[in-house]
Amino acid sequence: MYNLEIKHLRMICALAESENMTRAAEKLFISQSALSQQLKDIETKLGTDLFFRTRKKMIITESGRQLQKTAVEVLDAVERAERDISRKTRGEKGELKVGTQCIFCYKWLPQVLKLFHARFPHIEIEIGNSVELLEELEEKKFDLVISGAVATTEIHTAVPLFEDQLVCVIPEEHPLAACRFLHLSDFGGVSLIAHADRAKNRFYQQILKPAGVEPGRIMNVGAPQAILEMVMAGFGIAVLPRWAVAGILPVWPVTARPITRKGLPLTWHAVYLTRSNIPVYQQEFIRSISRLNVTEEGSAVAHLSQMHGC
Repeated sequence: MYNLEIKHLRMICALAESENMTRAAEKLFISQSALSQQLKDIETKLGTDLFFRTRKKMIITESGRQLQKTAVEVLDAVERAERDISRKTRGEKGELKVGTQCIFCYKWLPQVLKLFHARFPHIEIEIGNSVELLEELEEKKFDLVISGAVATTEIHTAVPLFEDQLVCVIPEEHPLAACRFLHLSDFGGVSLIAHADRAKNRFYQQILKPAGVEPGRIMNVGAPQAILEMVMAGFGIAVLPRWAVAGILPVWPVTARPITRKGLPLTWHAVYLTRSNIPVYQQEFIRSISRLNVTEEGSAVAHLSQMHGC
């Protein structure tokens, strides 16, 4: 059991510097009697005198001097820690680790960072791909994750950002391009180009497989641009967030069709642990994403829907 508290360390320093009980009490904003009792209590617990009392001043003992040295180091460390935490809380210093669940995320990053760093120029941001959202938040790999597939739990908070939908990107000459929308059964036997294999592909695992639909194959292509190039070259079709293709549809020989008559809507969320203390700059990062949603489809809003595990 520890006997010393921060108040004792401050007391030692105040008495050592002033060598006077009255002046030390004034510096600590307590009464002289309270300070005297505090000193007596800690000397009793430590089993040694920390000061010799004379009529004119308080003289520090060898034990007191040893404790004073430690007190100065500890109090300086505590002050630095408090100052550092305060700076982080105010957004003057810190880091933010953001996970995203789609390979297209890096298109929105420059716009968000520009908005964010205009207010918090000294916050370091680390961006990474998120696979296991809750596990990575629990392990502090990420402070927040942007996701379009969020299952509600009691341990995390999901802040809605904007609405989106998944669409099927098809070469213009493909037979399915003539359809107003695709049935799930239309994916049976086709070549699906995606950034993840069957085991990790959310569209397959959450939509096609439960419906009993099996693509002919799923081609694993890691780069976003390469996925679109492969579709354009006629190697298959792809399922992507609508924002991701809005800008290329007028100029590339591909088309985008809704999936099912009602479409497959997505709500993008910023997800973080509910029990976490959310610094002001993390809140601002989320607001920076939301603010881009005021633009028309195909421009800034298109750059935001990229985080889904498509």
